[in-house]
Amino acid sequence: MGVRTWLLDRGVVLLQAIREREQRQILGRCAAVGTHVRLRPPIVIYHPEGLSIGNQVDVGEFSHIRASGGVTIGDRVLIASHVVITSRAHPVEPPRFGLTEDRAVRIEDDVWIGAGAIILPGVTIGRGAVVAAGAVVTREVAPMTLVAGVPAESIREIAG
Repeated sequence: MGVRTWLLDRGVVLLQAIREREQRQILGRCAAVGTHVRLRPPIVIYHPEGLSIGNQVDVGEFSHIRASGGVTIGDRVLIASHVVITSRAHPVEPPRFGLTEDRAVRIEDDVWIGAGAIILPGVTIGRGAVVAAGAVVTREVAPMTLVAGVPAESIREIAG
């Protein structure tokens, strides 16, 4: 093994250790964290003290979670890469600058959120629902329902 290969191998190991440490630090600041929770870095979590995560949750790369208004993620939830979950918005009516409105987001058990989806404040995603890639969820998603589009609309029920 050459010196260059040895250095590259050590660099990969070091990077992995740094990412695992960052993950433990973020999860340690959350309101609640279950078992078998995996964050695939890089991930941005604002206000982790407002985030509760259940068991067997996987959050994909480049995802952003803004939990200032509270975000609850249930058990066995899959969140793909580039997903945005936000519980904070700005008012529609001026003035907007410096003003925020917080509303909790709830993602129930057995939900799958596709790549690039956006979940907006005040939304509940029901048990077993699927949010298609690129969907923008602006209102409640019924349990066992597939939603897609901008804004997200019900496509069909999921057999359970």
